[in-house]
Amino acid sequence: MTVALIIVVCVLAVVIFVLVGALVELFEQIKQIRSYLDLEDKVESIDLGVVQGIVPSTVGLPAALDRADDALVLFLSNKCETCHHLASTMQGGAVPPAVWVVVVPVSETAADFVDLFELRGERVLIDDEERIVKRIGLDLTPVAIIVENGRVARAQTVPTVRQFRAALPKVDRYKLRPKAAALPS
Repeated sequence: MTVALIIVVCVLAVVIFVLVGALVELFEQIKQIRSYLDLEDKVESIDLGVVQGIVPSTVGLPAALDRADDALVLFLSNKCETCHHLASTMQGGAVPPAVWVVVVPVSETAADFVDLFELRGERVLIDDEERIVKRIGLDLTPVAIIVENGRVARAQTVPTVRQFRAALPKVDRYKLRPKAAALPS
């Protein structure tokens, strides 16, 4: 009986070993397919040239950004599928604090895009004549411009919602907890 039990355990161990190996191989193949189809979830830095380091209002962004410690300006177009997906995560609610959304219409008007995703608030801008993107030199979307200490710090692509959340200012990413002394006893 003991010998039979040892044989069964050994057979199960071999089966588990083979299945784990197959699972590892499967994930490697998925990684290769994503790489081949250019579906990798990684951001690309964007060279801002002379715009880097200036106050945001000089390129047509709101003056409130000139006083922001940490902020993010998300540029979306009305024809980009990734832009639609990013906008859907904010649908019907207020834009997250310290985030501004600039909608750049590729065709028709941006008002339809704003209405479709119910983007509301004073931090939603429509760049109908592409004045802001031309001053910055942007020719693609979705892009996040990060503002630090009232200056344009850097820009990056935003390929997924996960990367959008990762780019959010720290205040928006983490819930602040009250200090221990402020808690009632």
